[in-house]
Amino acid sequence: MATVREAVYQLLRQHGLTTIFGNPGSNELPFLADFPSDFRYFLALHEGVAIGMADGYAQATGTPALVNLHAAAGTGNAMGSLANAQASHSPLIVTAGQQVRSTVGVEPLLTNVDAGQLPRPLVKWSYEPASAQDVPRAFAQALSTAMLPPRGPVYLSIPYDDWTASVPEGLEVILARKVSGESALPDAVIATLLRRLASARSPLLVLGAEVDAAAGQGDAVLLAEKQNLPVWIAPSPGRCPVPTEHPNFRGVLTAGVASLARELHEHDLVLVIGAPVFRYHQFEPGQFLGRRDDIAPSDIGAGGSCASADWRGVRCRHRPNAASDRGAECKNGAASSKGSCKDRVCSRE
Repeated sequence: MATVREAVYQLLRQHGLTTIFGNPGSNELPFLADFPSDFRYFLALHEGVAIGMADGYAQATGTPALVNLHAAAGTGNAMGSLANAQASHSPLIVTAGQQVRSTVGVEPLLTNVDAGQLPRPLVKWSYEPASAQDVPRAFAQALSTAMLPPRGPVYLSIPYDDWTASVPEGLEVILARKVSGESALPDAVIATLLRRLASARSPLLVLGAEVDAAAGQGDAVLLAEKQNLPVWIAPSPGRCPVPTEHPNFRGVLTAGVASLARELHEHDLVLVIGAPVFRYHQFEPGQFLGRRDDIAPSDIGAGGSCASADWRGVRCRHRPNAASDRGAECKNGAASSKGSCKDRVCSRE
């Protein structure tokens, strides 16, 4: 079983983040121990310089840059340069070491008190993982958040004893996740969606509240009908994104990891629009779903969503052999709630 340190280096390597800038201290040494030979570390004599180098590197390469600072003191020293990085919308992942997790409450020397508050408002997102096992997921979220428009720095505080803890099963889900920051689906993404839908044995559509908020019910119905997709509503809905009397409607997904997995286990492709993937409620130990490809997550804290992307370009194209004709008519570009637009064939709009 991999350690947290091994998992994070694997994640960074997969995203091409093999260059690190920093000014570390004792809290950061467990992360740097046995430093991988395919990584490089640029040591700065001041934290502001480390942030400045990373800022320039991120702007020049167009990729995120990783910064390694020492606890609260190092973070404080970096604030001036961090303000510049925020103004420049530079995607930096800034990490700082925290004291041993079990001792943080008594605030020994080098404790980063209220670590999540310290760098704000100069970062898009700031977080101290709730457990050692949460560290790889937090890094994945940090990468996504830093790169999504508008880009900017993010901050992670990591207790230094977390690095040697074991990672539970499910790491492959985090490593396989891909996120795109497109605000409107380009033709290449639409083509990929169509290929995935065409090759899927049993695809499924999950809709969330943002579909209704964007007045997209008609488009969602048309998408479901043209692609012959059963439709579920995402867990704990705040709005109704699809007519519940529609024949493709199947129900509301359960807000538990294990229960939801059982509900979706027969489907090999799940397309989620306008909802987090997924927002759980009751605690149920279980395995999360497999590979994730997120397009423009608007609620990355909940696991991502497709809500921000204009997905309508794929709605009017047939999935091959989709028996979805129920005799509807196309009126003003929208479908009725009781059928498909069989004769409507359109390009991306």
